[in-house]
Amino acid sequence: MSMNDRVRIFVITYRRPKLLKRALESLIDQSYTNWIAEVINDDPSDDNVALIIESYQDERIYLSVPSIKRGATGNFNYAFASKAQEKYASILEDDNWWERDFLNKMTATLANQPDIMLAVSNENIWLEAKGGSWIRTGNTVWDKKTGTEFYGYTLKDKCGSAKICNSAMLWKTGQADKWLTPDDLPVDVTEHYRERLIPHPILLVNEPLVNFSETLNTARSQKPWLWGSYQVLLISSIFQGNDDKTRIDLANELWLKARNENKPYITSLLHTGLSLKAARVLWTKANIFDIFRYLLTWIKSPLTCYKIIKSPKRLSKHFNFLQAAHEKV
Repeated sequence: MSMNDRVRIFVITYRRPKLLKRALESLIDQSYTNWIAEVINDDPSDDNVALIIESYQDERIYLSVPSIKRGATGNFNYAFASKAQEKYASILEDDNWWERDFLNKMTATLANQPDIMLAVSNENIWLEAKGGSWIRTGNTVWDKKTGTEFYGYTLKDKCGSAKICNSAMLWKTGQADKWLTPDDLPVDVTEHYRERLIPHPILLVNEPLVNFSETLNTARSQKPWLWGSYQVLLISSIFQGNDDKTRIDLANELWLKARNENKPYITSLLHTGLSLKAARVLWTKANIFDIFRYLLTWIKSPLTCYKIIKSPKRLSKHFNFLQAAHEKV
C-alpha cells in the first residue's frame, strides 16, 4: 500500500489538555504521514483546545466546528456517521496514544483484505497515578502479541464481551454509517453494541500498537447496577434469538467460561436466567455453590439485583436494538 490513501482521524477530547497534547503528538509522530485530523471538542466553552491545535502549526489538524456537547457516545457516532472522503478512518481519544507505526501497519494490513471492513490492534495498558505520572503495567488487552487473525461472529463472544476498542480501530468508511449505536447508550458498552453491527470477520492485529490508559477520572459510569444490567442485555439478547438446542450448547460454553476465566460472570449468567424465559437454561447448569454465591449477592444488594434482572423491560429500547442487530447476522 502507498501513502496515496489519506486517513481521517477523529480526535475526541473533553477538558484534558495535557492528555490531548500527548495524543496529538503521537499522531504527528506517525510514520504514515498522509492523514487529516478533525479534533472534536466536547466542551464548547473550552478555548484551550483551539489554542493547543494552533500551537502545533500543522495544517493536517483542525478543530471541528461548531463545537457541540454530544457526550462520548454521540461523538463516536459522529465519527462513524461522517461522510468522509477518505478511504480509511480512525478514532483517537485524548487519554490514549499511538505507537509510531500504528497507521502504517494498520493501513497496510487492512489494504490486503478487500472483504474486511475493520481492523483492531492490541493495546498496552497504562495506569494513571496520583500527581500525573503513568505506570506501564506490562499487560496488554489480549495475550497474543504477534501476527494477525480473523475474529468471527461467535455467540459466546457476543455474550458480554467485546474485542473492538475505540482508539485501536481502523475502518473502511464506505459502510460505517450503518454501525451507529443509540446516542443515549452508556459509553461503557458502546464497543459491545457496535461490534454487533460491524460485518464479521474483524481483523485482529495482535501487535500492541496503541497505548490504552486507565485514568483516575473517567466518563464511565460508577453506578453499581449499570454494568450488570447491560451484561444481562447482551447475554439475553443472544438467547432470545436462538432455538433450544443452541441455547443449551451456549449455556454450557458460558458456564465453562465463567468457571475457568471470570468468576463474577457467574452472577451475570444467573441474573440473565431470571430476567428472560429464553435464558432459563442457564439455571439448570448452576451447582449449589454457584447458587449460594448468587444468593449472597441478593442479600448484600437486593435493590441492585432487582434492577438488573428487570433490565430487558426497563431498558427495552436498548434490548430491542441488540435483538434487531443479532437477527441481521
